[in-house]
Amino acid sequence: MFEDMHPSIIFATMAIFLAMIVILNTMLYKPLLKSIDERNDSIKNDEAKAKQYSQDISNANDEVEAIYANTREEVFKIKQQAINAAKEEANQIIKAKKEELERRMNSFYLELENQKKEFKENLSQYLPDLKQALQNNIKKIGIKE
Repeated sequence: MFEDMHPSIIFATMAIFLAMIVILNTMLYKPLLKSIDERNDSIKNDEAKAKQYSQDISNANDEVEAIYANTREEVFKIKQQAINAAKEEANQIIKAKKEELERRMNSFYLELENQKKEFKENLSQYLPDLKQALQNNIKKIGIKE
């Protein structure tokens, strides 16, 4: 079986086989492995960037939530201040109106008291005349009966 094979053909076949391994190694396998390694590195870098972006987005979301909460608190404080200011202003207006009404009421009572005094004075001036007229009317009624 091996009798037909010449050692030169075996050496030539081995030399061609080794040459093909060297050629394939340098022209095919190394560039292919290099490309695969670059692709793996690119995937790892993309994964790292994706994780970083995810972390950045998470941090940004947390910051937005904090800003939103602070804004809500500030809006509530401003709203409360406006409500308190409005209540204070309303209370001052009510107080001023009450004072004005009390002043007007006191003025009315004084005027009423003055009118009462004038009426009494007028009545007391005309009381003798009225008394006389009343007695005359009683006498007339008494006469007719």
